Amino acid sequence: MLFLLIYIGLLAGLLFMYQEEVKKEPIEFGLKLIGYYVLASLPFKLFWISMPIGFLITFYLLTQTRVKYKKQKQLASLIGLIVFFLNLVI
Repeated sequence: MLFLLIYIGLLAGLLFMYQEEVKKEPIEFGLKLIGYYVLASLPFKLFWISMPIGFLITFYLLTQTRVKYKKQKQLASLIGLIVFFLNLVI
C-alpha cells in the first residue's frame, strides 16, 4: 500500500512540475511522460535478481537525435528508476 502511494505521489508531482508544457501540447505529452515513468519503473526478474530493463529501454529511446522535450522525459525516466529502487527496498 505504501508503494502505491509513493508511486501515485511521484506521478502527480511529475505532472504538476510540467503542467505548462502539458497545457501547450496536446494530451499526448502528459501520456508520454507517464509512459516513460512507468516503463522506467518496470522490473525484469531473472531468478532472484531484479534488473531495470525498462530504464535501459528509455535510455536507448532518449539517445535518438531528434527527441522533443528530452530533459522532461529524462527526468520522468529517472523518477521511474528511483521508484524501481524504492520497490526493491520496500
